[in-house]
Amino acid sequence: MTLRVKVILLFSVITIPLVCFLLYTNHYSSQVVRKQVANYNSALLTLYGDQIDQTLENGSSYLYKLANQEPLIRSLVYTLDNKDRYTITLSQVVNKLYSDSTYNTSFYLNFVYNPFNQDLIMVQTSQKSFQESSQSEQYIKRLFSPNEASNLQAFVEGWRHCRIGNEQYLLRIVETDTNTYVGALIRNDDLLLPLQSVSEERHMEAFFLDRKGEWLTTAPPDTADAVSAVIHAKTKSYQTVRGEERYLLVQHTLRLADLEIITLIPENVILQQVPLFQRISYAVPFAAALVLFFLLVNLQKLVLRPIHYLIKGMRQISKGNLDTRLSTNLSHEFSLISATFNSMASQIQDLKISMYEEEIRSHKAELKQLQLQMNPHFLYNSLNIIYNLAEARKYDLIQRMSSHMVNYLRFFARLREHSIHIWEEMDNIEHYIEIQKLRFPKHLEYDFDIEDSLKNVRIPPLTIHPFVENALKHGFTTGKSVFQVKVRIHRITDGITDFCEITIENNGKKFPAQLVESLSGLMETSSFTREHTGIWSVYNQLKIFYRGQAGMSFSNLDSHGVAVTVRIPMQSDGGEFPDV
Repeated sequence: MTLRVKVILLFSVITIPLVCFLLYTNHYSSQVVRKQVANYNSALLTLYGDQIDQTLENGSSYLYKLANQEPLIRSLVYTLDNKDRYTITLSQVVNKLYSDSTYNTSFYLNFVYNPFNQDLIMVQTSQKSFQESSQSEQYIKRLFSPNEASNLQAFVEGWRHCRIGNEQYLLRIVETDTNTYVGALIRNDDLLLPLQSVSEERHMEAFFLDRKGEWLTTAPPDTADAVSAVIHAKTKSYQTVRGEERYLLVQHTLRLADLEIITLIPENVILQQVPLFQRISYAVPFAAALVLFFLLVNLQKLVLRPIHYLIKGMRQISKGNLDTRLSTNLSHEFSLISATFNSMASQIQDLKISMYEEEIRSHKAELKQLQLQMNPHFLYNSLNIIYNLAEARKYDLIQRMSSHMVNYLRFFARLREHSIHIWEEMDNIEHYIEIQKLRFPKHLEYDFDIEDSLKNVRIPPLTIHPFVENALKHGFTTGKSVFQVKVRIHRITDGITDFCEITIENNGKKFPAQLVESLSGLMETSSFTREHTGIWSVYNQLKIFYRGQAGMSFSNLDSHGVAVTVRIPMQSDGGEFPDV
């Protein structure tokens, strides 16, 4: 776990509980205020709702009294056969309704309907227009048509809301014992007017909805859908709903009508009553985050960044990059640490260079000794071939054999050089194979494929020769098939560096699986290096001269035979190898 993470965790352990506590107290106090406001407004709605229910109850009582106790209403039926008397009765009924309207101020209009001759007597004290009166008359007459019997029955049972034109009303109809009807309309806005005047003072809104949650206004608020869902679900009497902003919804169900009264109170109005320190607690998390940010910025600059550079430098040193140095332009403490680090890195670099040079000198001596060694059996066999050819008087073959031997031995006399051209090594290998062909005629063939641009590339001496010699020593048999040795030298690239890839193939015995899978491990095994001195010599030459950039691998071919691949970085003509 990094120091930065530890600091953040420590700060979080201290501040998060404090912030959570402040947020909880703020939430709790807000809930208390909401509940108090909800209870107050619930009581207010109950008060106004009871007043509305009382108004509706008074209206119902008046209509029952008018229907059952007023003799003029009965006379409408009894005087039907006498037109004059009926007209006088109509006039008396109208006067009665007008005189009663002074006591029933909540009525928008009241009416008497005689179904026997379809007469509708309406009294409307606050008529706005002829069109409004005409719409009311048409609506009431339509209710008494045979097709509207079910709707009529609903209004007979109690106060029900209805829409006439653009206005919403409560309508109640009472049937008399003479089968005539009396009724009254009350405007919803008139019932809601006292509550709306109080709501405006308190910055809230009041509305009527039916019990299914349908709005009885032409301009519902932006929370209309959320309020309708609450009303339809019949949840608790107050709840928070969301529109463009949050509102506290308080509702009350009227007892004598199919209506709900609701008030919507904006949250910002409610929370104005919350104490200042509780509202400030909203800013505490942001303040804590800001403090943490500045703390981390300064911690990053003063502590974390120098530690990061120190760790980065240590990782570079562990990778072998001993040239790594740290800046000392820091605080006093980290400047001292950086200076000490730089001094230690310099000492390690000097020590490693000394040890590396000593190791190179030791390896160079071993390699030089190996290079100067020549297989005595090869020399004895070669001289024996010359002797046999002399006995057979095959002077042309003696000349060829002697020429190849001279050139082959001359090459070993030049092994004191650090590097040779590829063509020189391949020329020596060709002499070696030609000598072997004189020993085993018709059993040995070879093929060289060398890219012209690579012939003058310089490589360490005896980089290719040991693999050709091992191929003849371990893979060659004098069977029916011809033993073939192929050497291919081509240029390849990994996108960054160009390499000279040397592949030596033969169709002899395959390599052991361990040699193919773990070459580097075998190179550290003394038993393997004693038996394969040539391979070990090439492996160490590549490791020393190219400092880990060269590579060597062994593989078995799919059909038969084996391949050795040596990949070395390009060295142009005249190029020098690392100074060893």
